Amino acid sequence: MHPLHEILLEIRKCSKKLQTYFEDILAENEQLRAEIKKLRARINANSTNSNRPPSSNPFIKPKSLRVKTGRRPGGQPGHKGATLNILQTPDVVVKHQIDTCSHCGCDIFMEAATIQQTRQVVDVQIIPVVTEHAIMSKTCMACGKTSTAKFPRGVDRYIQYGDTFSSIIICLAKGNYIPYERLSKISKDILGIAVSSGTLVSIVHKCGKSLNDSMEYIKDQLKQAVVVHFDETGNRVMGENEWLHSAGNEKYTYIKTHAKRGSAATDDIGILPEFKGTAIHDFWKSYYNYTLCEHALCNAHILRELNGITDNFSQAWPDKMKTLLVDIKQSVEAAGGALSLPETIDYEARYDKILELAEKENPVKDAPKRRGKRGRIAKSKARNLLERMKKYKKDILKFMTDPAIPFDNNLAERDIRMSKLQQKISGGFRSDEGSQAFNNIRSYISTASKQGVSMFESIHAAVSGNPLFTYKNP
Repeated sequence: MHPLHEILLEIRKCSKKLQTYFEDILAENEQLRAEIKKLRARINANSTNSNRPPSSNPFIKPKSLRVKTGRRPGGQPGHKGATLNILQTPDVVVKHQIDTCSHCGCDIFMEAATIQQTRQVVDVQIIPVVTEHAIMSKTCMACGKTSTAKFPRGVDRYIQYGDTFSSIIICLAKGNYIPYERLSKISKDILGIAVSSGTLVSIVHKCGKSLNDSMEYIKDQLKQAVVVHFDETGNRVMGENEWLHSAGNEKYTYIKTHAKRGSAATDDIGILPEFKGTAIHDFWKSYYNYTLCEHALCNAHILRELNGITDNFSQAWPDKMKTLLVDIKQSVEAAGGALSLPETIDYEARYDKILELAEKENPVKDAPKRRGKRGRIAKSKARNLLERMKKYKKDILKFMTDPAIPFDNNLAERDIRMSKLQQKISGGFRSDEGSQAFNNIRSYISTASKQGVSMFESIHAAVSGNPLFTYKNP
C-alpha cells in the first residue's frame, strides 16, 4: 500500500535525511509485503494448485481439476469389463456323485448319472521344477576321438536359477516394487525356493544390462516420432540428488537418470537435439533451447497454477482462464480432435481478452528499491504466469488445431510416476548400476504395456536372451 498524496507532501517538507529514511522504509515495506505473499502462497501450495507432488499434500480434501459430466460413478455403458471366463476344456474335472435319493432316500448307486450343472475354480499350482542338463559324449569309431555335446544357452553354472523364476522375481521387484529382503522371504515361503537378497540384486542387474540394445532402439524410435512427451523429476542415487528424465509417446517409454537437470542432461541423453516433431512439456525453460522441433505446453500444469493464483491472490482472471481452457478442451473432443477456423479465432479472442483483464489486475510496478540492494524487483507468480501465457499463447493453444497434440502432458507424468513410487518405498538407489537397471527395466515394461505385451511375457523374453524392441526383434 502506497502512502497518501498528503503524506508524501509532508515528507517532502522534511530534511533530506528524513526523506531518505522514509524512502528506505517504504521500499522495505513493499518488499516485506511481497515476501509475505510468497510465504502465504508457499504455505497454501498443494498438488492441485502447484507442481508439488500429491504425497506432500496436507490432510485436506483435494480440489479436482475435472469438470462434472453428470454421469454416475463406475463403469460407463460400452466399457469393456474384466471377468473370469468359463473354459470349455478345463485341466481337471472332478465329478461329484450322488448315491441316495434326496426325496425318498432310496439307493440310486447303480442308476445312470447326467451332469446337471458345472462350476469352475481357477487356481494355480506352485511347484519348484529342477531340470538337470546332462551333456553326452561319444567316441568316433573312425578316428578314435571323443566328441562332447554343449550345454544350451544360459546354462552356465553347476546350479542356477531358471528363466521363469528370474522373470517372476524381476516382475515383483521392479514391476511391483517389493524390497529384496521381503522378496527373498516370499520366494522361500511361497515358491519354495531359497534365495539371498544379493542373488536377487544380481538377477535384476543382469536383466537391466541385457536391455541396453532395447533402450537404443526405443531412443531411435522416439527421435523419429511425430509427438514426444518430456518431463523430469528429482531422484536419489548414492545419497546424492540427481534427475530422472523421461521421453515417451503412445508406443515407447525412455527414462534415464542424469546428474544434471537442464540442457547438459538432454544433450547427453540425445533425443531432443535430433528431434524434429512436437515436444510436449511443462515449460522447463531449457526445453526451448532446442529449435529443430515444435513445442506444446501442458495445460494441466497451467490449470494448477491458475488454482494457486485464485487461492492466494484473490484475482478474477484465473477462474475465467480455467473455464476457457476447459471449454476449449471439451469443444476439441466434441469436434473429433480439431476446431474449425472460426472457432479457433473466437477462442483466441476470448483468451486475449482474459489476458487484458490479467494485465489490469497485475500492473507492472516501478517499486522503490532499498538502498544497497541490487537487481530487479521479483515479479509475482500471477505476473509471471500472465507473461508466459502471453508469450507462449501459440504453444498453449496448439491442441486446438492439431489432433496429434493432447491437452496435457499427463502421459509423461504417468511414465515417471512409478519411479517416484520406487523412490518413496526405497528412498533411493545405492548404486549407479541399480539406478540404470531400474530405468532400463521400467522403460522396457512400460513400452511393452503400451504395445499390448504383458509384463511377464516381455521380461521372460529378455531373460531368455530374446529381448523385444531391438532391430533384431522390433
